[in-house]
Amino acid sequence: MDRENDIPVFAQGLARIKLALRTSCFSASKRQHSGALSDTLQHWDDQYLRSDSPMAGHTRSLAEFGYTTSPVEVAGADQLTAIAQIKGLFSEQGLIALRRACCQLEGASATSHWIISKRTRAATELSTFIREMMNSRAFLLAVSKIAGVPLLPHPLINARSQVNYFYPPETPDEKAQIGMWHTDGTSFVLNILLSDPSEYEGGEFVYFEGPIEQFDTQNFAGRLRKSAVKASGDAVYIYGSRVYHGVRAVTAGRRMSLVLSFHCPYTQEDVNKFWHLASDDGVLATLRPWLRLKRNLRMSPGEQYRALGIETITFAEATGGRNRLTGMGRE
Repeated sequence: MDRENDIPVFAQGLARIKLALRTSCFSASKRQHSGALSDTLQHWDDQYLRSDSPMAGHTRSLAEFGYTTSPVEVAGADQLTAIAQIKGLFSEQGLIALRRACCQLEGASATSHWIISKRTRAATELSTFIREMMNSRAFLLAVSKIAGVPLLPHPLINARSQVNYFYPPETPDEKAQIGMWHTDGTSFVLNILLSDPSEYEGGEFVYFEGPIEQFDTQNFAGRLRKSAVKASGDAVYIYGSRVYHGVRAVTAGRRMSLVLSFHCPYTQEDVNKFWHLASDDGVLATLRPWLRLKRNLRMSPGEQYRALGIETITFAEATGGRNRLTGMGRE
């Protein structure tokens, strides 16, 4: 590894349950500054996507990460992308508009001791631009081609989108804002960097190149990797529930990123665990979204796409007709 590990691991097991109970006592869901923003009402335009295909570098499948079986029944481990570093996803105008939307959302950010120190959750509910972008068929198809399966926005609103803001400590006693070592509660995750390299120092996106069962911060065995994505608008796509990842401390400036989570509607499988959500929102605040999630997962792919008002994305479109499995399930 390029230096000693300096990122803690997020709470696991019983510690996660204790965190959920403590979060419930503090009513975390009320700490978000609801209504603190005035939406500029800038609208998404599919022309904000690059007309040519984005360049995906250092792409690895789950099979190449050491997974011998697939976590979903509709695609093999060799079809599912574990990580890809994406360049050229947005046009210059699209990037300017997206940066503006995420900068504006900082007014609704909250600081906590969760995985990410400072963030604005449910960005699609607060920003017209981000909501329309994530509901765009062209944008969903672009991300689906990277992932290897058809995707749509994750049904859980709080888990669907968030903007992360990293700053250096203001005093010697203040803890650095980091992204702890963790796996996500969602599987299909796009992390879009929205700060230029000149705007911050530190803040490297790091990940463990191997199955989560082999993750050990005391012995990375040469499998600690640092993302090469640095330019504003570039992105890291990960199979978030099966790839340990984190963000190192920012030592100067500000690092801003938009994290979007998706779901494959051709399967009812979802990796979210109740206590993962409850450790963020509290137990009572998690119950209703959890039950709604289970209901939404029972809908057919066609129903889920129609709810967004867009035409269904097929496996042939997401994979270019390659490696398509038979018996894809419900229509």
